[in-house]
Amino acid sequence: MHFPSALLILLQSGLSAAAPLIPSLLSIRDTFTPPTVLSASFSGNGCPQGSTDAPTGGLWEHSFFKLPSFKAKIGPSSSVTERTVNCQGHISIGGSTGWQFALKDHWSKGYLEIEGAGVTLTQYVTVYFSQNPAKTATTVQSVPSTDDSGLSKELKLHSTIPEDALIWSPCDNSGILNVNFRMAFTSTASNSSAYYGASKNSSVTEQWGWAWRRC
Repeated sequence: MHFPSALLILLQSGLSAAAPLIPSLLSIRDTFTPPTVLSASFSGNGCPQGSTDAPTGGLWEHSFFKLPSFKAKIGPSSSVTERTVNCQGHISIGGSTGWQFALKDHWSKGYLEIEGAGVTLTQYVTVYFSQNPAKTATTVQSVPSTDDSGLSKELKLHSTIPEDALIWSPCDNSGILNVNFRMAFTSTASNSSAYYGASKNSSVTEQWGWAWRRC
């Protein structure tokens, strides 16, 4: 098990300032109970309720889960609703006060296949807490096809929310954390087609990484 980098930076700065008076990292870890995931639910056409399980427990480690129903496609025979797919996690948090956490990193993995030029797949990740839905952070990444030959590959994306845009939890760890993961296809060519979703061997996956600070 390892500490998130943000926490390590915070603790290391304290150690360098007063080394003889600060207990070891192990002692700090043993005396601090981090916030925990009390419950998780999901909504969206990419993860119907009951199709996705998220881990519960402490938030020291990255949270990882599979989205077996997550798929989007575009092409002459596709409908508008098939061109964008999302999965929004609703996470209830509990545990120690005195610390805040925020979603810092988001990793996704899925299979992407594009036939023809003019197709772009765009990923949107939006984060907010239910008690303040107007305060959000969103990252956007796009993957275009560049020629008529298309592409076929396992697509891995990593997005990072800048420090000054992090959405921090309340100090009492109340409220619901919402993380909306969305993929959307657009195309300038009516005869091109594309698919994003599970491959023969694996599902679409998400992984969340956390930042920490004292209140």
